[in-house]
Amino acid sequence: MSQLKWGISTSLSADLSEPVAVAELAAAAEASGWDGFFVWDHLWNRTGEPFADPWVTLAAVAAATDRIAIGTLVTPLPRRRPQVLAQQAATLDRLAEGRLILGLGLGHDGYGEYSTFDEPLDSARSRAEALDAGIDFLVQALTGGVVESAGRRTTIPTRRRPRCPIWVAGRPGVGAGPRRARRHGLEGVAIVGESVWSPAHVTDVLKRGDFAPGEIDVVLTGGEHPSPDRLAAAGATWAIPELMPGTRTTEARKRIKQGLH
Repeated sequence: MSQLKWGISTSLSADLSEPVAVAELAAAAEASGWDGFFVWDHLWNRTGEPFADPWVTLAAVAAATDRIAIGTLVTPLPRRRPQVLAQQAATLDRLAEGRLILGLGLGHDGYGEYSTFDEPLDSARSRAEALDAGIDFLVQALTGGVVESAGRRTTIPTRRRPRCPIWVAGRPGVGAGPRRARRHGLEGVAIVGESVWSPAHVTDVLKRGDFAPGEIDVVLTGGEHPSPDRLAAAGATWAIPELMPGTRTTEARKRIKQGLH
């Protein structure tokens, strides 16, 4: 199996709500050998601290970097309009010259990001239905081909063809994410929720989606990643530590310069 790729995923609150500062961190990550730079897509966190917009921030990141993959981990698709997201994602991928990876998930209402605005998606089931419908739209729209549900209209395509890769969120021991990746023909599953990742977590994702190692990206988000070679041998493709809410810019620079693991 190939060696793990290493990315870093950052919240966009407090010090890290400044797009220029985040773009400088991304440039430092690229210079230090990281393979990817990703951002959270929230309105605020559990403390009520507000977040910066991920798409504006990623535009600054795209302009400040040349090589590394960039994207969201993850965009809660049920609180986005898929047609607008398709436009944003395709435009960003063009700006980044084909480096976008689009991470998608259900989202949750733990911070009031739905209920505060009387969004009707108050249950996981309703959000799952909206996520599936949105993915159906995006996998067509991002190619620039005819979209039946849009009255056979087209949207601009991503730079990468047939479209940018899409990762869907998942959790250890839960089959919804891997099955959704299989059903929609997506490129990866980004799992979150463990403090320490093991090869067993990777093989479980592959088994639940009926994937062979190497068939899709298995992305281990947050936590620690001991024994990278064993994780890669099991089928993991990305290890992505996180910069949590409240991280100061100086701390973030130090973490990035420490290296990939």
